[in-house]
Amino acid sequence: MNVVRRVREAVGSRWFSLGLQVAALEAFLLVAASLSWHFHAVSPPLVLGYGLIVVAAGSILLSPRWPVGAVGVALASPIDLALMVALFKAASPEHARRTVLLGIVTVLGYVVVQLISTGTISLNTLAIGTLTVSTFLVLGFAVASQRAFGRQRREEEMQRRVTDERLRIARELHDVVSHSISTINVQAGMAAHVIDHKPDEAKAALVTIKQTSRDTLRELRGILNVLRQVDEVESRQPAPGLAQLDVLVNTAARAGVPVSASVGGLARALPPAVDLAAYRIIQESLTNVIRHAGRASAQISVDFEPDRVVIEVSDDGRGTGVPDANGWPEGHGLAGMRERAAAVRGELQAGPRPGHGFQVRAALPTNGAIS
Repeated sequence: MNVVRRVREAVGSRWFSLGLQVAALEAFLLVAASLSWHFHAVSPPLVLGYGLIVVAAGSILLSPRWPVGAVGVALASPIDLALMVALFKAASPEHARRTVLLGIVTVLGYVVVQLISTGTISLNTLAIGTLTVSTFLVLGFAVASQRAFGRQRREEEMQRRVTDERLRIARELHDVVSHSISTINVQAGMAAHVIDHKPDEAKAALVTIKQTSRDTLRELRGILNVLRQVDEVESRQPAPGLAQLDVLVNTAARAGVPVSASVGGLARALPPAVDLAAYRIIQESLTNVIRHAGRASAQISVDFEPDRVVIEVSDDGRGTGVPDANGWPEGHGLAGMRERAAAVRGELQAGPRPGHGFQVRAALPTNGAIS
């Protein structure tokens, strides 16, 4: 397999492609020169004639690193086609001034050769030569511009994917750690408060801390396993989803927030991305209740509609902090929930309930997923 991979890499490399171009150009020039010498009954020195052809065609091997040198070698030979190919490869939008100067020098070279050979300058020949040089330079400039644009687009797409993946990992870590640490913090505070006069409640809080930290470590290991599996298309670790809704309910209950959950409609399997988004939105909503709502209870409703799943998480607490200009706070948690909903082309609204409490509502398209 390694041999096959190396062969594929070699065949797909730039130098292999350039070598094929040189071989094709030399073969064409050799055949054309042989036919020309044959039909015109010319017998040039074989070593000199064929040697010039090989050198002229081989000059384009210099193009990737020394494009000016490639043009200079080709210009010193009598092979016009090799010179045009070298000019084509030397044209570059990144070096526009160099491209223009190469065109001028090439035309001046034609003028010098014409003066030496004939003693005069033919305007027709000069015009044709200038047009030919300009055509190859313009074509080379256009092709190089298109390739540069393609490289830029690929780099931008790669950067966008890297950014999206970084944000996805940040959301995962935030949702897992924030939910668990909030639960641990609440339970630790309660244990510290009652440990002297209610040791049984303190013990129960410590048990909750132990279970929550264990679950958090398991989820973190799952995320790290995904990051380590760089060569696998999909992770073997199953992602959480609405099937684990009872885990969120129990965790919130252990943190001192009674939670009631209801499921409406015909429950069915969801696309993995939608299932994970729904789970994380509920998880983050309960985290906000634990952290900000005070003594409160929460209600979760999951409604399976024909083409979407609608999630609502509400509480009857004091709200989630100091409202912003829009009337409600926007922290990393809410921003992450919005990003999750948008990632699956869904919508999310969040804000205070009339009177007191807070509500999060998300509608996530399911694309007709069936069980």
